[in-house]
Amino acid sequence: MMREAEGERPAVLHVPWFWDRLEAAAYKFLTLDYDGTLAPFRVARMEATPLEGIPDLMRQIEQRRDTALAVISGRPVSELVELLGQVRLTLVGSHGFEYRGPDGAVEVKTIMAEQQAGLLKAQEIPAIQGLGDRLEAKSANIALHTRGMSPGRAAQEEAAVYREWETLAVEHHLEVRRFNGGVELRASGWNKGDAWESLVHGLPEETLCVYIGDDETDEDVFARIRACGVGIRVGVPPGPSKALGFLRDIESVKALLKAWVHLAPGDAQGDLP
Repeated sequence: MMREAEGERPAVLHVPWFWDRLEAAAYKFLTLDYDGTLAPFRVARMEATPLEGIPDLMRQIEQRRDTALAVISGRPVSELVELLGQVRLTLVGSHGFEYRGPDGAVEVKTIMAEQQAGLLKAQEIPAIQGLGDRLEAKSANIALHTRGMSPGRAAQEEAAVYREWETLAVEHHLEVRRFNGGVELRASGWNKGDAWESLVHGLPEETLCVYIGDDETDEDVFARIRACGVGIRVGVPPGPSKALGFLRDIESVKALLKAWVHLAPGDAQGDLP
């Protein structure tokens, strides 16, 4: 597969005007997913480090006076801090239930007692017996990771757990979602789309928003961003997507970040809010 030449702007498939519009925008808001967008997937989740060079490019982008930058992930904020290193930017974790501002202060949304009870029950269902080392419990969700299993076994385990968690979801105001490499039960009422919208409030009206993600959970943002910008999905989705544009892979994401660094300065007067 051909790669973009050094310094070349990668094509955002289906959005031929992307770079022209981005360069013309006085203010820009770039938001990124983590796994599958900034970092290749790994069986051992804490080995999923960003592609070489990406953290440095993010640091350079966050220094631009015309660009605000944030990461929204299903991972806890503590993991994002460890994996991204010393980047002073907004981090949103656990699909929006955790928030860390550039000052480093962390806020965690409280879920209902009924939801918490359902998440605790989810760890005890028969379908997950023997899979304890593949479970990840977070502040507002629990995930079963199947990466590294054979495709057949992964599909079987995910289907069994999905059925059990679906029942708990109805009873405890939770929702079950599939993701690339597993299945997740989480508190309903807040998702990446809601978190993204909360970050957009207060930005100048003319801000051009760009969100880049690779998974089904990112569709919540793709559905909302069209009014003020472009949602870009990484890779080929297994089904329909609400994203407006597409990038081939993480290497293309890196190329986009590099080209963003070298954009001519915007016409913004002063810093973004």
